[in-house]
Amino acid sequence: MDKYKIIFLSIVIVCATSFVNGQTFNKVKVTNDIEMTRNMDEVWTAISNLANLDKLVPEIISKTAMVGNGKGSVITLTLKSNGLEVVEKVTKLDNEKHIIVYEMLETPMPISGYKATIKIIPFKTNSYKVSFDAVFKVQDKNRETMETTISNFQKTLLSNIKKQYNYEK
Repeated sequence: MDKYKIIFLSIVIVCATSFVNGQTFNKVKVTNDIEMTRNMDEVWTAISNLANLDKLVPEIISKTAMVGNGKGSVITLTLKSNGLEVVEKVTKLDNEKHIIVYEMLETPMPISGYKATIKIIPFKTNSYKVSFDAVFKVQDKNRETMETTISNFQKTLLSNIKKQYNYEK
């Protein structure tokens, strides 16, 4: 290969890298939680079953379909607002520690690398916290909208759980 071809390929690689870097995705973390009392196992059963999301957040999800059970299961959620689908996969499910982790495989939202953890953290008293964390990558231009969207979803889910199970503290 002559030196001009090497220089040309180097310039192409540098330009391509600069273009990709110009569309930077930044990591974002969104966390919400609530305190609950009574029957932790009943609440855990409700939130660890992602096929139940259309019942827990009917304002946002119109239909849920699940293939498999537990870790490795794939859940397809149909969004109420536009009929588009989000596909998620359970990557960890620990019923003893009350932790479920899932990742989005497909989404119409302008995000990537979405990973969420929902867990129950017992306190020494007769109460516990339900924590919902999500980490994802998003471009700066979409950051505020996506943070708000994900946070609103988390808050709606947690609020509905509290209302549905009537565990006001």
